[in-house]
Amino acid sequence: MSEKFKSDAPKILLAEGDNDCHVIAALCKHYALPESFGLDSCGSDDKVFRKLGALLNTENKEAIGVVLDADNPDFAAKWHKFQATLNKAGIHCDDKPSLTGTIIPATDAYPRIGLWLMPNNIMDGMLEDFCMMMAESGSIDFAKDCVSTAQEKGHASFIANHHSKAIVHTYLAWQDEPGRPLGQAITAKVLDPKHPLAQTFADWLRRLFVDI
Repeated sequence: MSEKFKSDAPKILLAEGDNDCHVIAALCKHYALPESFGLDSCGSDDKVFRKLGALLNTENKEAIGVVLDADNPDFAAKWHKFQATLNKAGIHCDDKPSLTGTIIPATDAYPRIGLWLMPNNIMDGMLEDFCMMMAESGSIDFAKDCVSTAQEKGHASFIANHHSKAIVHTYLAWQDEPGRPLGQAITAKVLDPKHPLAQTFADWLRRLFVDI
């Protein structure tokens, strides 16, 4: 997979940004997933949907995966927007996402399609919530307390939507080396790639792109 996170491969995974791609690449390396698909950092959720809609009208794709944060505004809205994008292309989608990652089988008319809504296909959240689940539970709980204290004392200025970002990066600031990016933290096992949620995500990637 290209570290530039731009791809036009027959099997492609669309993500909102580079941080998502770094996390995905780190998990692919840990689970020894074959380099059979390209990673594409689209820049925002709206751009992911626009690119997905465009790719559904091409004939050179074998599999298209989508990884989105289940926020801005919430989980239900993201799922419904995914459904609407597929419906516009004449593709039926189930009423709700699968807990283990949604996969829509290929037909003669369209490729295999997959969706993972961060963090776990069931709750509002984002990439950082997914990563928090891979952190040591006692330490991440303490990081949450520290962030709350910083807010109470007026030392925090982050917006509400970035609460999870503040917590996970507080946790990473205490590790060796302090402040690793999320993908590097997984590689260094500061965030545990063997966590069951990470395993489920890797299994979804394998089912979507490898077991074809």
